[in-house]
Amino acid sequence: MFRSVLFIPCGNPKALSKAHNLKADALIFDLEDAVGDTVKAAALEGLIETAGAGDFATPYRMVRVNPETAEPDLKAFGDLFAAGRLHGIVIPKVASPQAIEDMAFMMPEVDLWAMIETPMGVVRLPDIAKLSGKQPLKGLIAGPNDLRSGLRAASTPKRIELRYALSQIVLYARAYGLIALDGVYNAFKDEDGFRAECTQGKALGFDGKTLIHPSQIEGCEIAFSPNATEIAWAQAVLEAYEQPENAAAGVVSVNGEMIERLHLKRAREILSL
Repeated sequence: MFRSVLFIPCGNPKALSKAHNLKADALIFDLEDAVGDTVKAAALEGLIETAGAGDFATPYRMVRVNPETAEPDLKAFGDLFAAGRLHGIVIPKVASPQAIEDMAFMMPEVDLWAMIETPMGVVRLPDIAKLSGKQPLKGLIAGPNDLRSGLRAASTPKRIELRYALSQIVLYARAYGLIALDGVYNAFKDEDGFRAECTQGKALGFDGKTLIHPSQIEGCEIAFSPNATEIAWAQAVLEAYEQPENAAAGVVSVNGEMIERLHLKRAREILSL
């Protein structure tokens, strides 16, 4: 599962010191936006020291690389992937298939995650997502801050300005069997706003959300997990199709609702989470 995916700024020693005990579904060690020019060397060293030793509570760990220094940086910590200490690379501002292909050439056995955070990235989504059958592309990650800036759009409480782009990310992720992650919510002390955005992200079809603060992990996982109503619906659908008289039925009635076999697939997905 990738419900909660927390960014860890590698330029922040305090954040790195807490990384092993964080219980998110995944971590992204960040060498890009959260690392200033004056601390890049220290950030790289901090990543290598932190990811290279100790047990993690989080089962899946990625690195968001800086495109300008990706090649030498990967030479410095590339062995951590082969050792199973790191599992994926997040490529920022993907605007064409070439960015994925170039990274796959350098790291052919590593999961790749494409951040869609520019207008061109949204426009080129059909070409980017279809690489999933040829390259080790695992997921798409929305980058709302950069995307909003690129659109010259104002920030609205319900993200009206981003709705089309977010839906496109989910659409192409589903079409090509990729994981779709919603972007960060900046006001980490605004619990109500964060909860509302998580609810919206789930409604749009995202699998989970990227986070900027550990305090967001629990609420995010609750929001992106099936609730009691969804579980009850899924169980009822499964039970209906398990009845002998419905074994070959295309359509059944469940609590007064017409249910088709496509709903059975979704019910199984819900119960597997």
